[in-house]
Amino acid sequence: MRIASERLIIGDRVTESVFLHTDIPIVEAGKKLGTDELRRLKRFLIKEIDIEERPEGLVEESQQEMVRLQEVSENPFEELVSSYNQVFTSWEQGFTPNTYEALKWVKNSMPDTVRREDILPFFLERGTEAYTVRHAIYRGALAQLLAEAVRKERKMIQDLWTASYFADYGLARIMEWRHTKRYEAMQQEIFHRHPAMAYQALQNDTVISDTVKRLIVQHHERLDGSGYPLKATGDKIMDHTRLFIVADVFAAMTSWRPYREAYTAYDAYVHLKARPMQYDSKYVTLLGQLLLPIGIGDRILMSNGKIATVVRKNVIFDRPVIVYDEHNQQVVKDLMDDRQLNIMKLMD
Repeated sequence: MRIASERLIIGDRVTESVFLHTDIPIVEAGKKLGTDELRRLKRFLIKEIDIEERPEGLVEESQQEMVRLQEVSENPFEELVSSYNQVFTSWEQGFTPNTYEALKWVKNSMPDTVRREDILPFFLERGTEAYTVRHAIYRGALAQLLAEAVRKERKMIQDLWTASYFADYGLARIMEWRHTKRYEAMQQEIFHRHPAMAYQALQNDTVISDTVKRLIVQHHERLDGSGYPLKATGDKIMDHTRLFIVADVFAAMTSWRPYREAYTAYDAYVHLKARPMQYDSKYVTLLGQLLLPIGIGDRILMSNGKIATVVRKNVIFDRPVIVYDEHNQQVVKDLMDDRQLNIMKLMD
């Protein structure tokens, strides 16, 4: 049956693929609609689609699912994602950024403070199509966590949030090309434009500070010059941008993407730590310390294949004193002294 998009519910099954001047369907035939698909149809202003006849009781099940989703929406970042989703969707539909609304959003929405227990459980458990929307909030939260830890001024934290709000505006504009052959052929080149696209949209705006504009255009740069779009190096990358870059990469790596599963928080930390020429080690270590507290009694998998137990903390959080069994004897290792031995995995 053919039905208006506003009457669709979770669980409806599509009978004909939905296209929008594209070679790849927005929603494929046979797909059971979830919150991601409903959002996608709304974003592209699809008015009607064909679905199977609804099984008896589906409406009630859908209503129960919506209630369940509301019940799990108590995290302080849920409302931020929801409100920012409306902004990002408007950009995808061609609207230009409203800087006054952005600053108002930051002022009213930015948390007074952020905690590890609010950030990780929320963002690590989400995996939906709207990953770019969640990424902006995840990145802002991590940037605030780092900034508070090094006691940056409140104004700088506001600037970090404002930068996270605008940084992926270029991606919203690129979305309209996603399902075209041109995008497939030029994907990396187009993607690498997005920081510059956001910067250019705000370049002549006098409301947004120069600090925010530099954060936006530099958020994919790397200390060794391997980033984009400017290939900035070393001292040309501001301290607060270095912080922002670490937050951005960690948030991206630990989030689901259509082309890969999410990294664990520890694996993302190890990735960043192994690249001191690209990422500021000060902020990498601090982020690991804040998000991955390794405590006494924790079990860890070591690079020698042994499962060890932490018996004492050290100044560097991932170099504690450990103990493990070998040949029916207990072996004690201080990882501050034994640099050949590394933690491979935090055990559940």
